[in-house]
Amino acid sequence: MKNKKTMFRIYTLFEYEDEQAFLEEQHRKGWKCTGYTLPGFYSFEKCEPEDVVYRIDFADTKCGDETSYRQLFSDNGWEFLWTVNGFSIFRKMPGTDGGKEESEIFTDLDSRLGMMKKIQKRRLLPLGIIFFCLIIPNVIKLLRGPSSTWDGGDIAMNIIWSVAAVLYLCIFTKSFMKIRSLKKKYGVN
Repeated sequence: MKNKKTMFRIYTLFEYEDEQAFLEEQHRKGWKCTGYTLPGFYSFEKCEPEDVVYRIDFADTKCGDETSYRQLFSDNGWEFLWTVNGFSIFRKMPGTDGGKEESEIFTDLDSRLGMMKKIQKRRLLPLGIIFFCLIIPNVIKLLRGPSSTWDGGDIAMNIIWSVAAVLYLCIFTKSFMKIRSLKKKYGVN
């Protein structure tokens, strides 16, 4: 019987709740998450099936702040697992302090929304600016139509850039929709 396994899963920045649920489900099935490698490879070890809470936080801490950041979670019963791209993963047994609130890392809506806005501000917005500065000249060239200097490579690159632009817009739109749905879920305007 295998005692280790690797699974490939990709989540967007704002699907952290789905990712948490996936890790919790694996633990209930007897597979404890032991690591993560980009671009989406989760490592698991066989364990006793149990209900364990996994939570993801986007801290983007500086080197000096990282120790105190982890200590804050440790003091509240959370086991630090890893950090990748500014996202930190924690786990703990539920119910030790009595109630659902203690199995959440966000104590209120403002902190939950704050994380989402921080992701938008620090990750999506700079990438979007860089991305669109690269794509706009190519789109303008594509809209002007083929010229005598165009070759198959130019057309292929414009198609690739156009598809990438649509995907990026979908991710950016999804981030705003997720924030709006959280506000609606918790009754905030």
